Parts: sequence; C-alpha cells; structure tokens
Amino acid sequence: MDKRQLVQYIKAEAQCLGFKHLGIAPAFPVPHIDTYLDWIQAGYHAGMAYLAREDTLARRQDPDLILEGCQTVICLALPYDPPNANQKETNPVVGRISSYAITRDYHEIIWDKLAHLETLISSQAGDGTSLKSYVDTGPVLERSYASQAGLGAVGKNSCLIIPGEGSYFFLAVILTNLDLPTDPPYTRDICGSCTRCIDTCPTRCILPNRTIDAERCISYLTIEHKGPIPDSLKGSIGSWVFGCDVCQMVCPHNAKIHNERTQLGEQQVSNPIDLIALFSLTEAEFNAKYGHTPLSRAKRHGMLRNAAIVLGNQRYQEALPILEKALVQEIDPGVIDACQWAKDQISQ
Repeated sequence: MDKRQLVQYIKAEAQCLGFKHLGIAPAFPVPHIDTYLDWIQAGYHAGMAYLAREDTLARRQDPDLILEGCQTVICLALPYDPPNANQKETNPVVGRISSYAITRDYHEIIWDKLAHLETLISSQAGDGTSLKSYVDTGPVLERSYASQAGLGAVGKNSCLIIPGEGSYFFLAVILTNLDLPTDPPYTRDICGSCTRCIDTCPTRCILPNRTIDAERCISYLTIEHKGPIPDSLKGSIGSWVFGCDVCQMVCPHNAKIHNERTQLGEQQVSNPIDLIALFSLTEAEFNAKYGHTPLSRAKRHGMLRNAAIVLGNQRYQEALPILEKALVQEIDPGVIDACQWAKDQISQ
C-alpha cells in the first residue's frame, strides 16, 4: 500500500484499539520547545528533577536522539470517563481521586495497545521500519505534537482540548522513521477570553503562558512531591487525596461530556476513597490492593500524607485517634508532618 493508504490503515486499526483520535505531525521542528525550556529554566518543574536532566532535555529537542532517522510523530488520544458530576463531598472520611486514576494503571493498558499497533504498522510498512512509543513517560512534548497533528489545542490549563470533545483524554505518541503524510495543525485559540480554570484553581498554579507552576499544583503535590507539603498549601488541597480535576471540571469544553464506558477495564479504586481505611493498610496490603493502579505512584506513605491533610481540612474529630496512632507508628517525615498538622486543625 502507498503512504496514504498506510495512514488510513493505521487510523482504522487505532480506532479499533480504542484510540478515538489520531493525527500525524512532522518530527521537526519540535513544536513549542522554547516554551518548555523557559519553563524548566524558571524552575516550574519543582521537584521533578528528571525533567531537567541534560540527556532528557537533549532528547526533547531532538527526536532523532530517541529514534534514529525519526521523520514523523503519530499522535493518539484515548478517552477516559470524566468525574461523576453527582458526586458529593459531604462525607468527612472520604477523599476525591482524579477520575483517570480509578482503573488499572493506564500506562499498562495503553502500552499494550501501542505494542499491538506497532506490530500492525510494521507488518504493513515492511523491513526497515522503526517505531518507538510513549505514554507520557518519555522525553516528548505530547500535547504540542498533538496540536501540531491537528487533534486540538493546548488550553490555558495546559491540557489538550479536542474541539467538541473536551480534555478527558490520555495522550500517546509513536515516533517513526516512516515519512508519512502529516495533518494540518490546529491553530485556533480554543479558550478565547475565558479564564474559568485560572480563576477556579484552588492554588492559583496556572501561569499566563498555558503552563503550570508544578510546585503549587494539587496533582503534583499529591502525587509527585516527596516529603512534607507546605503548610501554606495544605488547606487549598481540600478533599483531593490523589490528583485534581478542578481545572477540567470548570472548562466549558467539558460541560457536555458525559460518562461513557471506556476500554480501560473495571474500576479498581473507590472514588471517593475511604481515608480511615487507608491507615489500616500495611505496606504489603497497600501494594496488593493498589499496586497496579495509578495510586502506586504516590506509594502508601504519600497516600497517608494526603489522607491526613484531607482529614485535617474536614476537621473530622473522630480521626484524632487514627492520627495520633500514626504519629507513633509511622516514620515517613511527610506523613508525620501531615498528621500533626491535621491534628492541630481538628483540635482548634
């Protein structure tokens, strides 16, 4: 088959695997790389030092260092269920989980799909075909490439927004040495004068250039940040125990997006999650229960730290014995700090 037939074949097979959108962008020039480098230089990546490593920065600027002879980037988007609009936060012993994190780890699921798609592409493209896939773990600017491939635009909250379908999508890319026909980029400003995400963000972490100050972002603080969370931000975390969906929940582009059955498997994490029950889990029990879910990223001590902060924000009196017990038994500095802070909040 010729190149255009190959692209149609790839798009059809990707759709069968659950990828709702696919576009193809040229690998060079790397879109919006200057904005990313400025973001790193300003220190907005916070404690994610791996993003600023010299080798990582070099590969983000030159896909040929990832895949020799890289010509194009195949960009894919797979939907996930949005937050439950009817979910109430009146129960003081539960915390909210970002809606993407309630099934088996999406990396594992999407990697399997990408591996299958790679095999299919290679079978049609022939010898000499090189492919390299990533699901938000590689040194690739997925959102920028996705916009360059025509999927949508990066919104003011830094999420990729697909016209008419919102931002509740996982993004993946396949780098290839195939010189495939590319799609026209999406160039319209999708946000206009709207500032709902900026105005509603509990920690004011959204920057004017459609990037995020990670040091203030609830998703970063509850997942990636190690150790104690600053007292100045604990109150703003509210009831979020893992991640945050606020900037997407208020986005007008997501207003008409309804829950739909995705291909990510059965729900494995209760949402909201029982905070008291988290404290009863040993390390082994936590890993057995959540080891194959996104919650494993925060680890048991991270989840306990976050749970304690939410209990403190809820001023839940009955949590005092659990917090006091944790102060005696736990050794992680972040957990101890959060439990003491929560105890002080409740005791006021």
